[in-house]
Parts: sequence; structure tokens; C-alpha cells
Amino acid sequence: MKLIYVFPEPPLPFLGAAARLSHLLLSEAVRRGVDVEAFIEYFDEKDAAALREMFNAPNCRLRLFCAKAVPKNFIRTTRSMLWQGAFLYDGAFVAALEESMRDPEAVLHLETHSACWPGLRYLDRTVINLHYLLNADMRSEKSHGLRVKWNLYRERQMLKTFKYMAAVTPALAEDVSLINPAATIRPVQFGLDLAGYPYSELAATPDRAPNVGMIGSYGWAPTRAAARHLFHLWPLMKQSVKNARLYLVGRGANRILGDEARAADPAARVVENVPDIIPYFHDLDCMVYAPEHASGIKVKILEAFALGVPVVTNQHGIDGIPAVHREHCIVAHTNAELVAGVQFLLENPQAKTRMIQAARKLAEEICAPSHVFDQWLAFYSQMQPSKAAKPRMLAPVPLAAA
Repeated sequence: MKLIYVFPEPPLPFLGAAARLSHLLLSEAVRRGVDVEAFIEYFDEKDAAALREMFNAPNCRLRLFCAKAVPKNFIRTTRSMLWQGAFLYDGAFVAALEESMRDPEAVLHLETHSACWPGLRYLDRTVINLHYLLNADMRSEKSHGLRVKWNLYRERQMLKTFKYMAAVTPALAEDVSLINPAATIRPVQFGLDLAGYPYSELAATPDRAPNVGMIGSYGWAPTRAAARHLFHLWPLMKQSVKNARLYLVGRGANRILGDEARAADPAARVVENVPDIIPYFHDLDCMVYAPEHASGIKVKILEAFALGVPVVTNQHGIDGIPAVHREHCIVAHTNAELVAGVQFLLENPQAKTRMIQAARKLAEEICAPSHVFDQWLAFYSQMQPSKAAKPRMLAPVPLAAA
């Protein structure tokens, strides 16, 4: 088996969650000596240079395409209306991929919705990895405009097209199977390279108010809804932990929710678009993230586990994460339990320490690159059972430090 990836954004460890997962997958393939080729779209030449340095190995061929160089025209714009992200791919990309797919042992792995279009010619040998389902995420919005309605329809049509799909959580896989019951769909664990997540058991300092809140991207409807749910519960939380301060950090935090956060707590700390999120995690005494109708794995909860931040969530929050209530975090089923969970963690430092240690260990076990990549190899074997999808192995090569 030859493994071919399509990454619609550079697989770099300092970009977003999807890019970090892509980096983990490509790095593990190279380390194992798998014959791998990666088709990558990028916008910044610095990213391209970083990729060339990181993945300079004889068993890894990088095919880099600058998305800014793709000319806009009517056909490409129309294609993107039907297939998410299709505007990224020009004739040179298509021709290069066609050449590589002539190898009868090639398996094509598309990472996220935006990689869908290049795989349409090779459905029998293609798997798309789904990180979310817009049709599930938009349930928290009361009304949808025409653009959103079209995007929901476009997503359903895409899912009905592919024969092989992976999903980052079992619930997401189940939702996708309702749209396309004939497809082969299986959950595959989301991975994190925990070398980039320094664990810290920060003791609360009596001279500052405990920060209770969320870190996330507030342009995403489920995170936005979860933040508003927290605002609704904030008066009860202040009654339980009188000196607590509302804490909201992440992309679009102030622009989208700043006024609402300060209305809930005039002393709220709201910070958006930070260059490095890890110091803000370390300032967070308790993460409260209880989403509703949210598809995909909650990466910020995994990151909180990795970094030593105590978490109060609900069943949606741990979808795809085998966390146990009061062993790794607080898993609440009611608003009262969410409030009580915050109070319990802040008033019981020994129990909090025990939980965050167990949560870090859990993250190390389930997010390990070897564990995640083994699941992918099993899926590739399922796609090509006659050949057992045995990876074409070259000599393993150490990678440059990320």
C-alpha cells in the first residue's frame, strides 16, 4: 500500500486542530517508514519552507501547491458551491494527483470536508476523515439563512457520495451513517502530540479570584451556545463560589460575546485571537464547557486534560473521549450538577489534583500517535481486504524537530 494524503491546510504543529492532527499522521507515517505522499495546499511561503524542513525524508514526497496562485474563474467558483473547498485545487493539482493514483496500491486519505473534491474520481480507494457535521452543529441555531441552508444541503450530498468515511467520534459516525447507510463508516481516535502540551499542576493563589470559563473558537455555533449557557448559569456559580471570575478566551471572544460576558459578570476577563493559547489554559482554574448538539471531538477539552486544567462538562463534551465522571473530570447531566461540579473542584484541591493527573494519563493513552495511526492502518486494510493494505515500507527516518 502507498499512502497518499490530501491536506487542505499545511500539516504544521502550530496551526489549528485539524493541522495538528495532519502533522501527527504524516509524522507517524514517516517515522514508520511508510511510503507516503502528501498533497498540501498552503497560503504562506513560510509554511511551505517549514514543511520542507520537517518532512525531508526519502519515504515522504511533498507535493506543495500555493492556494493564492489558483486563478479564480466561473467554473472553479461554481464547483465550490457544490463541493466545499473545491476552489483550492487547480489543474496542476489534479494532474499530479492523477499521476500518483495510477499506482494500483495507492490509498487516498482526505483530511476534512475541504479535501473532498480531489477524491471524487477515486471513490473505491478513498477515505475522508470527518471532524464535524454541520447538519448537527447548526441545531443550536434558531434560524438558518439561505447560505446556511445551502451549506447543509451541500454537506449531505457530499456524505451520500463517499463509500469510505472516518469520524473522530462514535456519535459523529452514527450521525453520518443516518445520511449514508450504505457507506463504510468507522470512528478513528483524534490524536494530539502531547510534547507540545506542557502539563502543570498550578496551585490556586489566594490573592487572585479563580478563573472559571471557556477557551474556544466562538465562531463555531456549538461553542458559542455553550458560552451562552455558561452566562445563563453564572449567577448560580457566583453564589456557590463568590469570588469566581468569568473567563473567556479564544477566537472572536470579544467581538462575538464580549458584551454578553460583561453583562453576566462586569469583572469578566475576555481575550481574543491570542498568539499562544497555552498560558491562558494555565490561568484557567476550571473549564466549564457543556455543549449541546455538538458534533466532533471537543479538542479544547482534550487540551485541558493534557495541560492539567480541571474540566466540568456534559456527555456531549466527552463524546469520543472515554472519560469517567469524578475520575477524569466532572460529567454533569443537569444545570445544578454543572454548578455543583465547579464548586466541588474549587473547594477540594486533592480531588482536583487526582482528576487532572488521571486526565493527563488518559490523554497520553488515547491520543498517542502510534495508537491513532494503528487505527488508520486497520481502516485502510478494511478498504483493501484482498491486499490486506500492507503499507509499503521504506527505512524509517527520524524527523526534524517540530
